Amino acid sequence: MTVTVNPLSDACGAEILGVDMKAELSKDDASTIYQAWLDHLVIVIRNQQELTPADQKNFCSNFGRIGEYNRPKDRQHPNHASGEIMLVSNVREGGQVIGAHPDGEMMWHTDTPYLSTPHKATTLYGVEVPNIGGNTQFSNQYKVYEALPQEMKDKLAGRQAMNCYEFGTTVKTFEKYDRDAVPHHPHPIFRKHPETGRTAVYVCPLMTEEIIDMDEAEGKAILDEIYALQRQPQFVYSHEWEVGDFVMWDNRCLMHARTDFPREQRRLLRRVTIGDESAVLAA
Repeated sequence: MTVTVNPLSDACGAEILGVDMKAELSKDDASTIYQAWLDHLVIVIRNQQELTPADQKNFCSNFGRIGEYNRPKDRQHPNHASGEIMLVSNVREGGQVIGAHPDGEMMWHTDTPYLSTPHKATTLYGVEVPNIGGNTQFSNQYKVYEALPQEMKDKLAGRQAMNCYEFGTTVKTFEKYDRDAVPHHPHPIFRKHPETGRTAVYVCPLMTEEIIDMDEAEGKAILDEIYALQRQPQFVYSHEWEVGDFVMWDNRCLMHARTDFPREQRRLLRRVTIGDESAVLAA
Protein backbone atom coordinates (compact mmCIF):
# COMPACT_ATOMS: atom_id res chain seq x y z
CA MET A 1 0.00 0.00 0.00
CA THR A 2 1.02 3.62 -0.55
CA VAL A 3 0.45 5.76 2.54
CA THR A 4 -0.34 9.46 2.01
CA VAL A 5 -0.62 12.13 4.72
CA ASN A 6 -2.92 15.14 4.19
CA PRO A 7 -3.13 17.87 6.89
CA LEU A 8 -6.68 18.65 8.04
CA SER A 9 -6.29 22.04 9.74
CA ASP A 10 -3.74 24.63 10.84
CA ALA A 11 -4.35 23.63 14.47
CA CYS A 12 -3.67 19.90 14.26
CA GLY A 13 -4.86 16.77 12.51
CA ALA A 14 -4.05 14.81 9.37
CA GLU A 15 -5.91 12.30 7.24
CA ILE A 16 -4.05 9.11 6.37
CA LEU A 17 -4.89 7.68 2.94
CA GLY A 18 -4.01 4.32 1.45
CA VAL A 19 -4.44 2.21 4.60
CA ASP A 20 -6.49 -0.96 5.04
CA MET A 21 -6.59 -1.50 8.78
CA LYS A 22 -7.57 -5.14 8.36
CA ALA A 23 -4.29 -5.86 6.57
CA GLU A 24 -0.91 -6.29 8.21
CA LEU A 25 1.16 -3.10 8.19
CA SER A 26 4.71 -3.12 6.88
CA LYS A 27 7.34 -1.60 9.17
CA ASP A 28 7.78 1.30 6.74
CA ASP A 29 4.05 2.07 6.63
CA ALA A 30 3.75 1.79 10.41
CA SER A 31 6.69 4.20 10.76
CA THR A 32 5.11 6.68 8.31
CA ILE A 33 1.79 6.60 10.19
CA TYR A 34 3.46 6.97 13.58
CA GLN A 35 5.54 9.93 12.43
CA ALA A 36 2.42 11.58 10.98
CA TRP A 37 0.76 11.09 14.36
CA LEU A 38 3.70 12.72 16.16
CA ASP A 39 3.77 15.58 13.65
CA HIS A 40 0.02 16.26 13.50
CA LEU A 41 -1.06 15.03 16.98
CA VAL A 42 -4.27 13.41 15.71
CA ILE A 43 -4.74 11.21 12.64
CA VAL A 44 -7.91 10.15 10.82
CA ILE A 45 -8.31 7.02 8.69
CA ARG A 46 -11.68 6.93 6.95
CA ASN A 47 -13.86 4.22 5.38
CA GLN A 48 -12.70 1.33 7.55
CA GLN A 49 -15.95 -0.58 7.26
CA GLU A 50 -16.79 -3.43 9.65
CA LEU A 51 -13.56 -3.09 11.59
CA THR A 52 -13.68 -5.67 14.40
CA PRO A 53 -12.38 -5.16 17.94
CA ALA A 54 -9.53 -7.54 17.11
CA ASP A 55 -8.70 -5.50 13.97
CA GLN A 56 -8.57 -2.30 16.00
CA LYS A 57 -6.35 -3.82 18.69
CA ASN A 58 -4.04 -5.38 16.12
CA PHE A 59 -3.60 -2.06 14.34
CA CYS A 60 -2.95 -0.21 17.60
CA SER A 61 -0.37 -2.79 18.68
CA ASN A 62 1.90 -1.52 15.88
CA PHE A 63 2.44 1.59 17.99
CA GLY A 64 2.75 0.26 21.52
CA ARG A 65 1.23 -1.83 24.27
CA ILE A 66 -2.57 -1.93 24.40
CA GLY A 67 -3.75 -0.01 27.43
CA GLU A 68 -6.02 -1.45 30.10
CA TYR A 69 -9.53 -0.07 30.46
CA ASN A 70 -9.61 0.99 34.12
CA ARG A 71 -13.31 1.72 34.56
CA PRO A 72 -14.58 -0.52 37.40
CA LYS A 73 -16.38 -3.63 36.14
CA ASP A 74 -19.48 -2.74 38.18
CA ARG A 75 -19.73 0.45 36.11
CA GLN A 76 -19.77 -1.49 32.82
CA HIS A 77 -22.64 -3.29 31.09
CA PRO A 78 -22.23 -7.02 31.86
CA ASN A 79 -22.53 -7.99 28.19
CA HIS A 80 -19.83 -5.52 27.14
CA ALA A 81 -17.27 -5.58 29.97
CA SER A 82 -13.68 -5.72 28.75
CA GLY A 83 -10.19 -5.17 30.01
CA GLU A 84 -9.00 -3.45 26.83
CA ILE A 85 -12.04 -2.10 24.97
CA MET A 86 -14.33 0.68 26.12
CA LEU A 87 -17.57 1.57 24.38
CA VAL A 88 -18.53 5.23 24.29
CA SER A 89 -22.25 5.02 23.63
CA ASN A 90 -25.80 6.03 24.46
CA VAL A 91 -27.18 2.74 23.07
CA ARG A 92 -29.20 0.91 25.72
CA GLU A 93 -29.86 -2.78 26.30
CA GLY A 94 -32.43 -3.74 28.91
CA GLY A 95 -32.66 -0.12 29.98
CA GLN A 96 -28.91 0.13 30.70
CA VAL A 97 -26.40 1.96 28.53
CA ILE A 98 -23.83 -0.38 27.02
CA GLY A 99 -21.04 2.18 27.12
CA ALA A 100 -19.54 5.10 29.00
CA HIS A 101 -20.28 8.83 28.68
CA PRO A 102 -23.59 8.21 26.91
CA ASP A 103 -25.30 11.56 26.33
CA GLY A 104 -24.62 15.20 25.63
CA GLU A 105 -21.45 17.21 25.56
CA MET A 106 -18.22 16.34 27.39
CA MET A 107 -15.86 18.94 28.79
CA TRP A 108 -12.30 19.43 27.62
CA HIS A 109 -9.91 16.85 29.03
CA THR A 110 -7.00 14.54 28.34
CA ASP A 111 -7.35 10.83 29.02
CA THR A 112 -6.13 9.20 32.25
CA PRO A 113 -4.12 12.09 33.78
CA TYR A 114 -5.18 10.69 37.16
CA LEU A 115 -2.76 7.76 36.61
CA SER A 116 0.95 7.91 37.40
CA THR A 117 1.67 6.94 33.77
CA PRO A 118 -1.23 8.11 31.57
CA HIS A 119 -1.97 6.34 28.30
CA LYS A 120 -0.05 7.97 25.46
CA ALA A 121 -2.69 7.46 22.77
CA THR A 122 -6.43 7.03 22.51
CA THR A 123 -8.20 5.61 19.47
CA LEU A 124 -11.88 5.69 18.58
CA TYR A 125 -13.70 3.82 15.81
CA GLY A 126 -17.10 5.00 14.58
CA VAL A 127 -19.69 2.18 14.61
CA GLU A 128 -22.85 4.33 14.77
CA VAL A 129 -22.92 8.13 14.65
CA PRO A 130 -25.68 10.75 14.94
CA ASN A 131 -26.79 12.82 11.96
CA ILE A 132 -25.78 16.01 13.73
CA GLY A 133 -23.43 16.87 16.58
CA GLY A 134 -21.33 14.53 18.68
CA ASN A 135 -18.15 15.94 17.14
CA THR A 136 -14.83 15.25 18.85
CA GLN A 137 -12.79 18.45 19.19
CA PHE A 138 -9.03 18.53 19.67
CA SER A 139 -6.96 21.38 21.12
CA ASN A 140 -3.23 21.61 20.38
CA GLN A 141 -1.43 22.12 23.69
CA TYR A 142 1.93 22.87 22.05
CA LYS A 143 0.35 25.93 20.48
CA VAL A 144 -1.41 26.87 23.72
CA TYR A 145 1.92 26.80 25.56
CA GLU A 146 3.54 28.96 22.90
CA ALA A 147 0.68 31.48 23.22
CA LEU A 148 0.92 31.84 27.01
CA PRO A 149 2.36 35.12 28.35
CA GLN A 150 6.01 34.73 29.33
CA GLU A 151 5.17 35.93 32.84
CA MET A 152 2.77 33.00 33.28
CA LYS A 153 5.30 30.52 31.86
CA ASP A 154 7.87 31.75 34.36
CA LYS A 155 5.41 31.64 37.26
CA LEU A 156 4.28 28.07 36.54
CA ALA A 157 7.65 26.58 35.52
CA GLY A 158 8.33 23.47 37.60
CA ARG A 159 4.92 23.51 39.28
CA GLN A 160 2.48 20.61 39.41
CA ALA A 161 -1.30 20.35 39.35
CA MET A 162 -3.53 17.67 40.89
CA ASN A 163 -5.67 15.64 38.51
CA CYS A 164 -8.72 13.67 39.70
CA TYR A 165 -11.65 11.92 38.07
CA GLU A 166 -14.92 10.24 39.02
CA PHE A 167 -15.77 7.72 36.29
CA GLY A 168 -18.80 8.79 34.29
CA THR A 169 -18.49 12.54 34.85
CA THR A 170 -18.82 14.41 31.55
CA VAL A 171 -19.50 17.96 32.75
CA LYS A 172 -18.01 19.08 36.06
CA THR A 173 -20.46 21.34 37.89
CA PHE A 174 -18.74 21.19 41.29
CA GLU A 175 -15.44 22.48 42.68
CA LYS A 176 -13.70 19.30 43.81
CA TYR A 177 -13.96 15.54 43.63
CA ASP A 178 -13.88 13.46 46.82
CA ARG A 179 -10.18 12.69 46.61
CA ASP A 180 -10.47 9.78 49.03
CA ALA A 181 -12.91 8.06 46.69
CA VAL A 182 -11.47 8.71 43.22
CA PRO A 183 -8.17 8.08 41.41
CA HIS A 184 -5.88 11.10 41.42
CA HIS A 185 -2.28 12.00 40.64
CA PRO A 186 -0.13 15.16 40.38
CA HIS A 187 1.59 16.00 37.11
CA PRO A 188 3.63 18.94 35.75
CA ILE A 189 1.58 21.84 34.41
CA PHE A 190 4.03 22.05 31.52
CA ARG A 191 4.92 18.64 30.11
CA LYS A 192 7.90 17.76 27.95
CA HIS A 193 6.93 15.31 25.21
CA PRO A 194 9.25 12.28 25.51
CA GLU A 195 9.50 11.78 21.73
CA THR A 196 9.32 15.25 20.17
CA GLY A 197 10.97 17.16 23.02
CA ARG A 198 8.35 19.91 22.70
CA THR A 199 6.51 21.51 25.62
CA ALA A 200 2.74 21.19 26.05
CA VAL A 201 0.26 22.50 28.60
CA TYR A 202 -0.97 19.55 30.69
CA VAL A 203 -4.04 20.76 32.62
CA CYS A 204 -7.71 20.42 31.68
CA PRO A 205 -11.08 21.68 32.96
CA LEU A 206 -12.68 18.28 33.61
CA MET A 207 -9.91 16.68 35.65
CA THR A 208 -7.43 19.28 36.94
CA GLU A 209 -8.41 20.45 40.42
CA GLU A 210 -5.71 22.77 41.70
CA ILE A 211 -2.18 24.02 41.37
CA ILE A 212 -0.24 22.41 44.18
CA ASP A 213 1.25 24.72 46.83
CA MET A 214 -0.44 27.83 45.44
CA ASP A 215 -3.15 29.96 47.01
CA GLU A 216 -6.44 28.38 45.91
CA ALA A 217 -8.02 31.57 44.55
CA GLU A 218 -4.86 32.55 42.67
CA GLY A 219 -4.50 29.05 41.24
CA LYS A 220 -8.12 28.95 40.11
CA ALA A 221 -7.77 32.30 38.35
CA ILE A 222 -4.66 31.08 36.51
CA LEU A 223 -6.30 27.80 35.50
CA ASP A 224 -9.39 29.64 34.24
CA GLU A 225 -7.15 31.86 32.10
CA ILE A 226 -5.43 28.81 30.63
CA TYR A 227 -8.75 27.05 29.98
CA ALA A 228 -10.07 30.08 28.10
CA LEU A 229 -6.99 30.01 25.87
CA GLN A 230 -7.29 26.26 25.27
CA ARG A 231 -10.76 26.75 23.78
CA GLN A 232 -9.67 29.36 21.25
CA PRO A 233 -10.64 28.21 17.73
CA GLN A 234 -7.18 28.76 16.22
CA PHE A 235 -5.94 25.85 18.36
CA VAL A 236 -8.84 23.46 17.64
CA TYR A 237 -9.66 20.82 15.02
CA SER A 238 -13.24 19.49 15.16
CA HIS A 239 -13.83 16.01 13.79
CA GLU A 240 -17.28 15.33 12.32
CA TRP A 241 -17.82 11.59 12.59
CA GLU A 242 -18.83 9.22 9.83
CA VAL A 243 -19.34 5.49 10.18
CA GLY A 244 -16.03 3.73 9.55
CA ASP A 245 -13.83 6.59 10.80
CA PHE A 246 -10.82 5.66 12.91
CA VAL A 247 -9.19 8.46 14.92
CA MET A 248 -6.00 8.24 17.00
CA TRP A 249 -4.62 11.09 19.09
CA ASP A 250 -1.68 11.91 21.36
CA ASN A 251 -2.80 12.49 24.95
CA ARG A 252 0.57 14.01 25.84
CA CYS A 253 -0.04 17.17 23.83
CA LEU A 254 -3.78 17.30 23.05
CA MET A 255 -7.02 17.91 24.90
CA HIS A 256 -10.33 16.74 23.50
CA ALA A 257 -14.01 17.38 24.07
CA ARG A 258 -17.38 16.31 22.67
CA THR A 259 -20.13 18.54 21.32
CA ASP A 260 -23.78 17.94 22.19
CA PHE A 261 -26.01 15.75 20.02
CA PRO A 262 -29.69 14.66 20.02
CA ARG A 263 -30.26 12.07 22.73
CA GLU A 264 -32.70 10.14 20.57
CA GLN A 265 -29.98 9.47 18.00
CA ARG A 266 -27.68 6.48 18.52
CA ARG A 267 -23.95 7.02 18.95
CA LEU A 268 -21.53 4.12 19.37
CA LEU A 269 -17.75 4.51 19.27
CA ARG A 270 -15.23 1.83 20.24
CA ARG A 271 -12.19 2.97 22.22
CA VAL A 272 -8.78 1.30 22.49
CA THR A 273 -5.85 3.05 24.16
CA ILE A 274 -2.08 2.61 23.87
CA GLY A 275 0.04 2.60 27.00
CA ASP A 276 3.13 4.72 27.55
CA GLU A 277 6.51 3.35 28.53
CA SER A 278 7.86 6.84 29.32
CA ALA A 279 7.44 8.68 32.60
CA VAL A 280 5.71 12.07 32.60
CA LEU A 281 8.48 14.64 32.16
CA ALA A 282 8.44 18.22 33.42
CA ALA A 283 9.38 20.78 30.79
